[in-house]
Amino acid sequence: MFSFYSLALPTAILIVVAIISSLRRRTLPFPPGPPCIPLIGNYLSLPARQPWITYAEWSKTFCSDVISLQAFGRLSIIVNTKEAAKELLECRSAKYSDRPFPVMTEIMGWAWATSLMPYSNAWRVRRRLLHETFHTTAALTYRPHQRAEVHKMLQRLRADPQRFALNLLGFASMAASIAMTIAYGVMDPRESDRFLHLAEASVSMFSNAVFPGAAVVNALPFLRHLPAWLPGMGFKPYAQKCSRLAMDMRDLPWEFFKKGMADKYYMKDDGEQAMKDACAVTYAGTVSALSTSVLALFLHPAVQRRAQQEIDRVVGRQRLPAFEDRDGLPYIEAVYREILRWKPVTPLSVFRAVLEDDVYEGHFIPKGTEVFANVWAMTHDPAEYPDPEAFIPERFLQPEGTLNGDDMRIVFGFGRRFCSGQHLADATLWMTIVSILAVFNLDPAKDEKGENIVVKAEYTDGMIRCVLKNMLREFSTRGSF
Repeated sequence: MFSFYSLALPTAILIVVAIISSLRRRTLPFPPGPPCIPLIGNYLSLPARQPWITYAEWSKTFCSDVISLQAFGRLSIIVNTKEAAKELLECRSAKYSDRPFPVMTEIMGWAWATSLMPYSNAWRVRRRLLHETFHTTAALTYRPHQRAEVHKMLQRLRADPQRFALNLLGFASMAASIAMTIAYGVMDPRESDRFLHLAEASVSMFSNAVFPGAAVVNALPFLRHLPAWLPGMGFKPYAQKCSRLAMDMRDLPWEFFKKGMADKYYMKDDGEQAMKDACAVTYAGTVSALSTSVLALFLHPAVQRRAQQEIDRVVGRQRLPAFEDRDGLPYIEAVYREILRWKPVTPLSVFRAVLEDDVYEGHFIPKGTEVFANVWAMTHDPAEYPDPEAFIPERFLQPEGTLNGDDMRIVFGFGRRFCSGQHLADATLWMTIVSILAVFNLDPAKDEKGENIVVKAEYTDGMIRCVLKNMLREFSTRGSF
């Protein structure tokens, strides 16, 4: 049996080592960043529009792939390179898998979402259920439905190309139908369209309010308790509106589902929540990516024609492309990857938090720090992607025409917080792109004089980036299928 004195010396040594280690870390600087003003930090200089571009510029200014920002004592770091993201978010994922819980997230009604939950047993249970729904093998079972919904979308586009081109409703309806069917089974299209409008509005409001500096209440949580009529409380009515939308988006499809299955179905709370999450995770971002696909093809007719030539050569004109054709269409795959790179749906990843103190490249990253991956900076790094604003699918091809090893998976996240629905989203996006190219030509819309209408690509500034509507374009049929 150990005596007190036999344990005292090694215990004392451990304490001294721990203190020295703590002091050493505390003397290390935070990652570099713009100069701070006492008390408020960088709050006044945080960008409100397209923050990912400013963060990338600051990364170059301070010669660091990881930069830090402070606001009222709250520390955030922005990871701007693939190398840093791989090291911190994947190799050290055990330390970087938590989620902070900003006040704005709670009062906007999004605390229920599995993807936003802190690292915990409850999160692991939900994550496992989502994995069972969306893992690679499970995703294969959804392909017949995905293909059927894409074909329905093609029929709607052919029947009313002007309405579709103006509002992009066909993509939204298709994405919603796929999400609803996977989560709840076959649904009435009218109900599906109703739910997609809720999802679109709720996700848009949420994504505009969660990046650093977007809501002062995240830095000063006590503000949530002040009256809404005080100056500076504009976040309150915004959050209340978002909360109503988020609750309806989460609950109405489930209530509709239960009405039809009340006598046949029972599900535990975690399973019910997983189904609600499944619907949100398979819809969010898909419409934006599909809209970008059409915009990219419309703006680059030479790319469109080369892609169509490959489809005609490999698939022919007597049938529509199938998932089994994918490996034989390397240029289509390059176009798809370039779409993901050119305008990433989430240019700034959903925030995460550090579970314990860490040191990276001589800089101290304390426990609780918010971490954002600047996906836009990674996909627009001119050292890896020359002329990054240009749309060049060939950057993903070897000289002999085969694909290189850059699969653009970084747009789906990193480490333990990667997108659960990535395999489903990947299949939906690819099938939609190749099918549209097989059936339609995307041409400039004409004005009264017969001149091409010049379209400028405009996007929202939220964390989930959306193409603004009413982007005029015309579809003409290439042939009958």
